[in-house]
Amino acid sequence: MRAGVEALAVDLPEEFTGPVGYADRWLWIAVGLAVALVAYYLLAWWFTRPPRPVGLARAGVPLPDVRQQHLARIDHIEARVGAGEISARDGHQQLSEVVRDYVAAVTTLPARTMALADFRDRAPFALVEVLELVYPPEFAPDDPDGTFAHGLFDTAVDRARGLVATWSPAWSAA
Repeated sequence: MRAGVEALAVDLPEEFTGPVGYADRWLWIAVGLAVALVAYYLLAWWFTRPPRPVGLARAGVPLPDVRQQHLARIDHIEARVGAGEISARDGHQQLSEVVRDYVAAVTTLPARTMALADFRDRAPFALVEVLELVYPPEFAPDDPDGTFAHGLFDTAVDRARGLVATWSPAWSAA
């Protein structure tokens, strides 16, 4: 039978060749494209996912003691503005400092050095709300008679006092 196969091979035309396998490069090109497609979707998911909530609560802080100290500072500022010792604008600035100091004491936020935009990105809404109330009068030097700052001062004191008095470590995780 071997002789018959050799005889057939001799009779085949010269341009005919036997079966040919695919070139290896096409396999590697297909594998590379599949890997690139998977990598694209993984990167798109990774860079567009919402940020993980960061735990902001600072461990080991005696919350009631810190709270009482800051509430006393707010009361002192309110009394000084009411007595006319400082202007309402200065009162707003001091309220902002007290709230920032309190937040820095009980959380890991660098509240003393953050801008309002940073707070909007990383802080709980209740804190942002208080700072948004305090900021306009605090940075309003063109309010010569202080009516704008004085009109918002009582509300700012109430909100700052409420924030310090009711701050919950659960807010820090939100």
